[in-house]
Amino acid sequence: MSDPQQFPPASGTQPPATATTPPQPPYGSTPAYQPAYPGATAQTGYPAGAQSGMPTVTGAGRSADGIARVALVLAIVSVALGVLYTLLFRFAIIRLSYDFHLGAGVIGTFSLVGQTLLFLAYAVTLIFGILGAHGSRAVQAGIAIGVGGAGIIGIAFTLLSNVIPMSF
Repeated sequence: MSDPQQFPPASGTQPPATATTPPQPPYGSTPAYQPAYPGATAQTGYPAGAQSGMPTVTGAGRSADGIARVALVLAIVSVALGVLYTLLFRFAIIRLSYDFHLGAGVIGTFSLVGQTLLFLAYAVTLIFGILGAHGSRAVQAGIAIGVGGAGIIGIAFTLLSNVIPMSF
């Protein structure tokens, strides 16, 4: 050790406090609790203003929480778009094909465009869910991951089943 040996101060004297060392109690008295790091309060050991029961989230955790919230909103919007698409597609097939004599090409194009938009919405939901899973809102991100993944798988099977010829 490179520090020179220090002797206890003489009775009745206290060493001067410097910027690096906190003031010390007189020699022989019981020292009070000293916080583990600068800026901590003596009662809790946590920074001033922080709650002792909850850890504080800083930096990447807060942005992941925001992304998880956005992913959950996107999941809700994606499901609502899927329901709306299903209703509109049924309306287009049943009503418009009889009234305006729409051909199979127009109905197929409507189906392909709608399925592609839904696929993109579910993909964005899945990506945001994965990015948001690193924060404290893992449940919200998990819901978004589940909705996005299930939507992508469902649409992929729907598109593939339309491509595969059904000749028995």
